[in-house]
Amino acid sequence: MRPVTYELLTREATDWHQLGLIDRSLLDVLLERYTRRGEFLAALLKWLGMFAIFQLGLAVLAFIAMMSQSAGVAAVLLGGVSAGLWYFGVRMATDPRRLHPFTGAVLVTASLAAAFGTFVLLHVALGGEPEGRAIPVIMLLTGALGASTAYRYRLRWPLLLALLLFFHGLGAWHAYGGRGAYFADIQDPKLMAAIALVMIALGIWHERRLEIGPLRRCTGFGGLYLIFGLLYLNLSLWFLTLPRGPLAWVLIFAAAGIAQIVAGARLYDARFTGFGIVFLAINLYTRFFEHFWDRLSAGTFFLLGGALAMILGYAFERQSHVRSLGQRS
Repeated sequence: MRPVTYELLTREATDWHQLGLIDRSLLDVLLERYTRRGEFLAALLKWLGMFAIFQLGLAVLAFIAMMSQSAGVAAVLLGGVSAGLWYFGVRMATDPRRLHPFTGAVLVTASLAAAFGTFVLLHVALGGEPEGRAIPVIMLLTGALGASTAYRYRLRWPLLLALLLFFHGLGAWHAYGGRGAYFADIQDPKLMAAIALVMIALGIWHERRLEIGPLRRCTGFGGLYLIFGLLYLNLSLWFLTLPRGPLAWVLIFAAAGIAQIVAGARLYDARFTGFGIVFLAINLYTRFFEHFWDRLSAGTFFLLGGALAMILGYAFERQSHVRSLGQRS
């Protein structure tokens, strides 16, 4: 079963359950029947094999570039690899016999990652520094290449990479801080939240209008826009409340989580509900941490946090059960 077909069937079955057309037991039966068995290990082996081949190739290119001590030579070599991966990846992904669609999509995505490295090396070869404003511009340029490839050949993996580069090029970044610590930040969370809202609207429109019309062969693209939009919207609002942010942003973050839960219930879309519940819980835990971490011992802190989580979980589960019984009656 193709991944797109699997996602469509499971989404429809979940929607039927949320609409009250089928009960939980029938939903479990359908999801079990739609489950693709034995494909996880095969996909894992494919990924490991592709990763190993790609890393070995990059090691050879890096050795040649180091021996020549030239960023220009490295850019030419990596650019050639990128072009080759893209060509063969597109051929495999668009083969009418569908012999290696997954491998083809992986090769195309790897070619775009190599293209990003090629642009960086060209920038260095021309006298620029591998930092500053040049890197975000290169990210946006590579993202545009990925999006155009995705729509031209109807591949979701390049679009996934394009959206990731797009958001990071606009000011989302992360870094290793040493001693096992990682740092994440958004340059302008308010602007990023606005962009994420636009992306959510684009995802809904793409999914509910374009994918049943002129872009019906691009099924799943709208879902990517929607998921990335929800992720960066909630992250932006969360960062605006740290550390010990203004009460107004704390309330806005909480209201956004509740609004997503309501939107998920109205639209019968578990993605809105899932993000809303997760980030509402993150908001509550963050406030709990800010107010009680320094006032309580670690044991008492985690004991109270776990007890509150269990109480809330029980209350929500009971409310859902009561509502389900009411709909059946």
